[in-house]
Amino acid sequence: MGFFSNLFKSKSRLVVSTPLGNFTLAYSKRNRNTWTNNDGKFLLSIRGTGNEPDKEQLNFLANVDVEIQKLDKKITNRFIAEFREAGLETDFTDWKQRFRVVAVGVMMIFQGEAYWNITFEDLKEPHAHFTLFIEGQKTTDFSIDT
Repeated sequence: MGFFSNLFKSKSRLVVSTPLGNFTLAYSKRNRNTWTNNDGKFLLSIRGTGNEPDKEQLNFLANVDVEIQKLDKKITNRFIAEFREAGLETDFTDWKQRFRVVAVGVMMIFQGEAYWNITFEDLKEPHAHFTLFIEGQKTTDFSIDT
């Protein structure tokens, strides 16, 4: 193999088996390691070391459905408030009537509180994605990606 072939050859991705399925090291640079799993009902993304996903974040994700359910009313209220502020039609009384979860990402767990986000897909045209950022049980930020 030539010098350039060695320099630019693709690197194999590290995959670690966990109770939640296989997580792949998707990004690793300057001690920022992101692990992902796209085998379930939505994409899961967490941090970790260069060798394995963070165990505390894995434990949080094991109960992510319960965590989302705890925020159910807050999620609905946030969507309604954001849509009204933007002058958009609020033709739903519960977020599940119009949106579905497509991804959950955990940024960190600090003093037992998770800093994480949920990405929703609008089931109506133009099928935009909305990301809700959460600190513990408090919704802190909201973004849209069309």
